[in-house]
Amino acid sequence: MIFRLSLKKGDFMLAVLAILSCVMLIAEPIQAGAIDVFHADSLAGPMKALKAAFEAKNPGVMVTLVSGRSQELAERILNGDVCDVFAPSAPAAIDKTLIGKSVKGMDKAAATWSVVFSANEMVLITDRGNPLGIKKIIDLAVEKVRFTRVTGEKDLATKRTVDFVRNVATFEGKPDLAQRIIDKAAVDPAKPHTVPETISDVVSGKADAGVVYFSAAVADREKLEILRFPAGVNLSSEIRNAATVPATAKDPATAVKFVRLLISDEGKAILEATGQPPVTPPIINGTVPAELR
Repeated sequence: MIFRLSLKKGDFMLAVLAILSCVMLIAEPIQAGAIDVFHADSLAGPMKALKAAFEAKNPGVMVTLVSGRSQELAERILNGDVCDVFAPSAPAAIDKTLIGKSVKGMDKAAATWSVVFSANEMVLITDRGNPLGIKKIIDLAVEKVRFTRVTGEKDLATKRTVDFVRNVATFEGKPDLAQRIIDKAAVDPAKPHTVPETISDVVSGKADAGVVYFSAAVADREKLEILRFPAGVNLSSEIRNAATVPATAKDPATAVKFVRLLISDEGKAILEATGQPPVTPPIINGTVPAELR
């Protein structure tokens, strides 16, 4: 028995177009539209460069960068905010705050793994040309020198700045001046001072000197002078940046590809150029995706 399918000319063309559309979808996988990357303020410069590299390698994908204090960003994830990649300035923001903790409204852990990919250090910055000739931390104790720093209670840079000033003042033989320098910066709990604001104070002339992360200073190096100190006092052995793909990720596959860039040779070169010495090999915690091993 033979069956004949009768189609009008217009119907036939529509059928052909439908079949071709299906073939194209199978042949060309749809590119993810966007991923949201939450990162510490100190990673603003490196992440801007990494975003450009990732988008160039993945046409059609857009990376949205969200900068902030690591602990506050972690709390946003716990509250259910969409985040594809989380890169704090301390592994503890993942390992202690997210791993093993449940996301609000979800029956799974906020994160299950982390990868430490780079280091950082604290530095002293002055306005371009260093008009006051500041050479040491103890120079900040001079009455006319206006000092600014990070002051947020939840900002990891706050304690790191205080420890850095104390370390360097002791190294320079004047430990008694450390507290005087620290106290020169105004502290208002209602208006916590951030890394970007500290840099802005120096660039605008509101302050003569400040303490920030090296990577943050490098991002504005054309406007600043950067004074670095020995590894034994600059906290470089303590400051580590990590990354994970949280449970709130909307596109985990693309997010993992972004983390893979962080630990690749290309990513390491970008990190090095932006003041973030890569940690090689990366330090892994938990069961990371196979693509990152």
